[in-house]
Amino acid sequence: MLLSFTMKNFKSFYELTKISMIADNTKRELNDRLIKINDKINKKVLPSMVIYGANASGKTSIISAINLLKQIVINGTIKKQIKNSDINKLDIVPFIHDNRKLNEPIHLEITFKTDEYIYNYLIDISAKYTSNIRKIVNEELNKVDYKKIGTSVKEVKTNIFRRYEDKIEINKNIEIIKILGKNEKYIEDIYGLEKNFSENLDKEDLFLTTGFKSMISLKMENDIIKWFQEKLVTIIDFNQREPFVKIEDNNKNTNKVFKYKKLDKLIKLADFGPQEMGYMKDNNTGEYKLNSFYKTKNSKNGLVIDSKMIESRGTIKLIDFWIAFMDIFEKGGIFVLDEFDCSIHPELIGGIIDLFNNKEINVNNAQLIFNTHNPLYLQRKFFRRDQIMFVEKNEETYMSLIYKLSDIEIRNDANYLKNYFEGKFGALPFIDFELVLDEQKRMERKTYD
Repeated sequence: MLLSFTMKNFKSFYELTKISMIADNTKRELNDRLIKINDKINKKVLPSMVIYGANASGKTSIISAINLLKQIVINGTIKKQIKNSDINKLDIVPFIHDNRKLNEPIHLEITFKTDEYIYNYLIDISAKYTSNIRKIVNEELNKVDYKKIGTSVKEVKTNIFRRYEDKIEINKNIEIIKILGKNEKYIEDIYGLEKNFSENLDKEDLFLTTGFKSMISLKMENDIIKWFQEKLVTIIDFNQREPFVKIEDNNKNTNKVFKYKKLDKLIKLADFGPQEMGYMKDNNTGEYKLNSFYKTKNSKNGLVIDSKMIESRGTIKLIDFWIAFMDIFEKGGIFVLDEFDCSIHPELIGGIIDLFNNKEINVNNAQLIFNTHNPLYLQRKFFRRDQIMFVEKNEETYMSLIYKLSDIEIRNDANYLKNYFEGKFGALPFIDFELVLDEQKRMERKTYD
């Protein structure tokens, strides 16, 4: 479960920017869709969120920042490695519109819940865009608890370790030591471990996946890494990514077909056509690819066609996502998607949003975050006010900022869509195309004159 993500000095987001999935307790609408953090406290989490903004406002940068932290944690490093395409392709880019800010570190921070604990993890990266120098200047792991203090519920952080550019500090509190699976005698060993870690600290590798994993708590590190690997799904560009479905098969029978009952049901309900679809092994690559099976007149066997050649891009996209969505609903997790609705009909997207918001179906507390230009989802039936986020870029400073619809004073019965197009929420694009064409014509006349 994702509770929040925070970034600073990443691309157009120079100021500290927090994307919170914690529900606004002052908003009473549609409370039945909210996710409980636990049964002991009155703190709830949003099952979904949509992000709106003009082109180049920073919507994709939010998704990129989450993906950046995920890839760094999974790979355990920010080193540029020839064999590690995930790390080589990462956009570790600070705010570039002010040279003084260019040299400040990038801050990435995430708070999430596993089956064991609620964690807060953060890193600060010094990454000069004009050179290949990268180094981690700060790294922290905290355990988070929500405690009732008076009439309100407060977030309480307990530090587990703190890593500076050249120094490691481990929390020696006995309660933390017990959480790490150690006893009181272990406290005496920590001082020597800190010294050893500090002297051998690699400035491009995470302490979480190196010293902490090997000498402090393999169990806790595994718990954290498993969440990033299995629960956090980030998609920056659907058209450039590999399919979700990975079939491992040692059988040399090239005619073997893998079919999914969930996929068959989707094809029928979505009315894609009379075809069936499944995965067949490619004779040349040995990989399984999606194929369409059509029954044809005057033919006993019908036709088998590579689905990419015969089906629409939207059909392929929905089918690929559908299998991954079913996994998320079965085991829990969060989907973070850039322009999820591209090539897919809004009614189908609306149906998927409903699945995440429906507690009877979404029993494992899956979550969805996506950005879009389509205003059709600006409806109360899809989202509460605190589930709708806007991104806007300042025309003078080029800095992006975010705000939620719940931050804006509007009537409870207000028409979100109408108000958005009237400019009352901001985050709308505006280009005077006539002025652009007039300027172009003026320049052409000046050239000829």
